[in-house]
Amino acid sequence: MGSSKDDVDRLFACFKCGVSPPQSAFRVRPRQQGKKLRVTPSAEGDGGGSSSSSASTRKAGENASEHREPSSAAIKFRNRKQMSPVVFYGSPQGVPVKKPMSLLRLLREIHIDLKKQTDLISRDVVWATFPRQDEAIRFSKEHAHTKVFSYQDHLSGQRRFLVSTYDEFWRRYNNMDPQIRHHYEVIQEGSPCHIYFDLEFNAKLNQKRDADEMVDTLVAVTFSALQDKYSIEGQEEWIIELDSSNEEKFSRHLIIRIPKTAFKDNSHVGAFTSEICSLIAAQRAANPNLDKLYITKDSSGAEPVDQLFVDTAVYSRNRCFRLAFSSKSGKKSFLVATGRFKCKNMNDKELFMESLICRLDDDCDKLLICKLDLECKKALHFDTEASVTRIQAKNCRVAIDTYRSDFPQAYTYGRSPFPALDGFIESIASFGSVSGNPHTAEQILSQK
Repeated sequence: MGSSKDDVDRLFACFKCGVSPPQSAFRVRPRQQGKKLRVTPSAEGDGGGSSSSSASTRKAGENASEHREPSSAAIKFRNRKQMSPVVFYGSPQGVPVKKPMSLLRLLREIHIDLKKQTDLISRDVVWATFPRQDEAIRFSKEHAHTKVFSYQDHLSGQRRFLVSTYDEFWRRYNNMDPQIRHHYEVIQEGSPCHIYFDLEFNAKLNQKRDADEMVDTLVAVTFSALQDKYSIEGQEEWIIELDSSNEEKFSRHLIIRIPKTAFKDNSHVGAFTSEICSLIAAQRAANPNLDKLYITKDSSGAEPVDQLFVDTAVYSRNRCFRLAFSSKSGKKSFLVATGRFKCKNMNDKELFMESLICRLDDDCDKLLICKLDLECKKALHFDTEASVTRIQAKNCRVAIDTYRSDFPQAYTYGRSPFPALDGFIESIASFGSVSGNPHTAEQILSQK
């Protein structure tokens, strides 16, 4: 073959004549990444018939094609994402419990946010106002250290509600202009409270009345009822007496604070007051001194009405009761101490705190009950029960005893048998460098 022919022509001529092409005629393509190519070596020697050489060449080409197709399919399969057999079939030992890291992280962030919110709103500086009473009560229930108060706008007389602590309220209240003090304590439904009376009558229709004597008589009857119903001997040093009388109207507030004791709520105080009124009415004929408690009330009829000077309408739920040093909107009569009973040697803050109906001392451990008897609806049932603090402590003790009986002794000390639960509690309780390791109830009680 002439040298002028290129490789293609020479290769074609070789196949045409049945001669095996020289090795230089094969140009191996560059190997692609991820693929393995098989190259069939050429037959040794230039001899042999044209038919056998052609057949062997075709067979080699077919074999190479057959080998390339499965190889490329395998390469494509290997390039896909593979799944672990353990993931697909599952571990023989079972899948380990995954820690809810995302949940713990979220709760940790919530804990930090709540801590920041608590830092911004300190327990002693809460002061929030609301146009509606139910909104204020709802907010107060979310902040257990707060109480609900009410006030009237000095100009419009419109009533609004505010939530604050006793100390913060007094701090602002004491620095307020006395002329705009129109504030009330909201006696919330279901809240323990002290005995309180609202005493009033028309001064012009009841002239020559000795108000102090009337109050003393009412106190004597009240102490007699306490002794009879609850075996409590009353003391005058328990009494706070406030007065806002003027020429037209006699008005006093009487608060009796029994040490370590309170009524379950103001509905029970109302029932007890009704019992006192019934006793006065029943003994009026036999005891002429009780006549002093009856006053003449202005009426539209020809003859005036004779009734007790005790207002029995102030025991409704969520009742607003005027605070010491306050006046009604548009009035100039302030509620101040009379200087009798316990008010003799008290400063303004002590008087204010002692006159609060729902403020209980930390050592209060008994609640008085006065309600209708279930068997006889016309009779009152008098009883006592432990305060909320004692009830909670008792329930906690019962829960601990039940816990001990349900689990082995080893589980009542140290960490619980649930590591995931311990980790969850620790992530929530820990803050900064302080570790929130969970304690058992047994350890908590032993540290008190």
